[in-house]
Amino acid sequence: MSQMETPEVADMPSPEKTVPERLLALSKDEAFEVRRWWQRLTLSPQDLATHTKAPPWPKGMRARLRRCASPEAAMLSDGFRYLWQGLPEAPPAHRDERLQQWACIALVLAEVRDETPSASLGSRLGQEKNGTGKPCMSELRFQQLMDCHSPQELVQRLRRALALIDKRDVSVVHLADNIALWWSEYRGQPAAKPSKRLGFVWANDYFEALAKYQRDSD
Repeated sequence: MSQMETPEVADMPSPEKTVPERLLALSKDEAFEVRRWWQRLTLSPQDLATHTKAPPWPKGMRARLRRCASPEAAMLSDGFRYLWQGLPEAPPAHRDERLQQWACIALVLAEVRDETPSASLGSRLGQEKNGTGKPCMSELRFQQLMDCHSPQELVQRLRRALALIDKRDVSVVHLADNIALWWSEYRGQPAAKPSKRLGFVWANDYFEALAKYQRDSD
């Protein structure tokens, strides 16, 4: 039996699969699995041991995933297959869309070097950059991020956004949930409440962070 076919028995039991995050599109099980996948993909063996007894994923997997230029290329990578295999099953009718969604998530999360649970992307992009009085991402580029029209564009802009915050101190669960929410809206299924839609979530977090230091400088 290959490593990918070997059941995971060293992880924490199901009752402990709690994720203290704001979830709008992912289930708690999906959130737990994607964080555990990222931890095994990214963390050193010493840091990983503080979260799980499961071993790291094979060396080089993250680098290969980061070299993928498209969601379609990511689907052929071993890194994506490890993630896909650990996710809860979905109805067959939604399989193709789900494959694309999770390929985008894998591509973006492979960029994250270090995470801070519960830290949202919008708030990180709106934080002050090195005492300059300006946000890590300008308002113009932030508006462009919120106006992505294709999965490829979304991945590209999110990769650039992460580079602006040194690819750290953001929650991988929040990031995965944002991408899943974008996909829901892309498929024409926006949340009934505007406050549960991605544009509002990102803008609210971004401008709230922006206001903290702009108010202090007035």
